[in-house]
Amino acid sequence: MNNNAKIAMILLAAASIGLAGCTKESSATSTSSSSQQNSSIPTNTIANSATSETRNVSNEVKGDISQIDVNNIHSLKIQGNVAIVTVIGDKQINQAEWELSKGNSKGMDTNVTTSIQDGTLQIMLKQEQNKIVNTDPLPSLTIHLPYKDFKSLEIDNEFGNIFVESELSVQHLNVSSIAGNITVTDVIGMESSNISTNLGNVDFALPDQSAPLYVNLSTKLGNIDNQVPLEKATNTTTVVSKELHGYVGEAQSQSATLNISTQAGEILFKK
Repeated sequence: MNNNAKIAMILLAAASIGLAGCTKESSATSTSSSSQQNSSIPTNTIANSATSETRNVSNEVKGDISQIDVNNIHSLKIQGNVAIVTVIGDKQINQAEWELSKGNSKGMDTNVTTSIQDGTLQIMLKQEQNKIVNTDPLPSLTIHLPYKDFKSLEIDNEFGNIFVESELSVQHLNVSSIAGNITVTDVIGMESSNISTNLGNVDFALPDQSAPLYVNLSTKLGNIDNQVPLEKATNTTTVVSKELHGYVGEAQSQSATLNISTQAGEILFKK
């Protein structure tokens, strides 16, 4: 299957789940409204090293807030199939908190499962469609993480936008989507970062940091807007695809790596 056929299939799948409802504006609106609605919702805590919990919030308008003790957690894995996912670092909290906003959508049943095994916290969000074509707003999962050193943070959301924001310390950062925009602000893996989407834009804003960084940006169909000075920069353009490589700071063989790629979309790289 050629690239054009793949992109066509992705576009068709995105239309069937109402990807048009996955805008950053809708994410901000749903997060704001859920915060106002949930001030009196009781909190649940998960603290055991090997435990799991499943919640079904089908047809609920209000969100569901839970806390998770991460003192013995070194890695996080977040998976979703159709949702807006936001991960925020927060130095003011001691435990991880997640909140699910169902919005007004009646076209999906939503389940959230959390588990902790061998030092890895896994949060899985899964939806099942009740309608062939869903045009309602997508569910929104917001996760607040305390400031501590994490070995890895992996976010895999098939359809829907992903936001990763502020004050996180992580060795390896991996964020991927089939169809959806990805925005990363003031967060980077101290050893490696891999950001990829098949259909969508990537907006990456570097945190203030002095460590050297090797950057590899590529898009098969779209443009690259680089606003960061790069050492030993190389540009490659073939028909509609573009690649940009270079170093932030002094070029070193032991530099951390940042890979950003999209099959069809724009890349913005900035400070």
